[in-house]
Amino acid sequence: MSSSNFLIVSLALLLVIALSFIPNFASASVKEETALLKWKASLQIPNNSQLLSSWTPLPMNSSAMAPCSWFGISCNADGNIYRLNLTSSKLKGTLNQFPFSILHDVTDFNLSVNNFFGRIPPEIGLLSKLVYLNLSDNQFSGVIPPEISQLVNLVELGLSKNLLEGSIPPTIVNQFEKSIPNTE
Repeated sequence: MSSSNFLIVSLALLLVIALSFIPNFASASVKEETALLKWKASLQIPNNSQLLSSWTPLPMNSSAMAPCSWFGISCNADGNIYRLNLTSSKLKGTLNQFPFSILHDVTDFNLSVNNFFGRIPPEIGLLSKLVYLNLSDNQFSGVIPPEISQLVNLVELGLSKNLLEGSIPPTIVNQFEKSIPNTE
């Protein structure tokens, strides 16, 4: 085989390999988009609020990546959501429809200063890469789910100003005790 034919075959093979990753990337974004739109539909959003107006499906021929271009969402280089920050957005609803099982790369989850209510679902423990979790200043009720202790990367946990009852699960306290500085 001549060197020019080898080069053409090599480039063609490289192109096929590169293109084989595109459907997986696109399907992940579509799954995240569909799941987040379902959750948005379950929320009560004030009529005058434009905050989630960007949360719409993008046309198939758009060069932007939904949901990476949506308000309150940041994506990593792979196009996966790593931050969801909807603090002070005047949203009302529950986390029952939230797609915990799909958002594998979320490290920062902030829904503080809204009107979320109901229980914090145990599925929150599926956000295994979570570093920052702030659900403070809402109306969450019930007990703190022990599944939060599965969030082994958690550095900051905000649950104040809610209607939570009971004690903090010991597994969560033990998790944070290792990082509390010694003041003696």
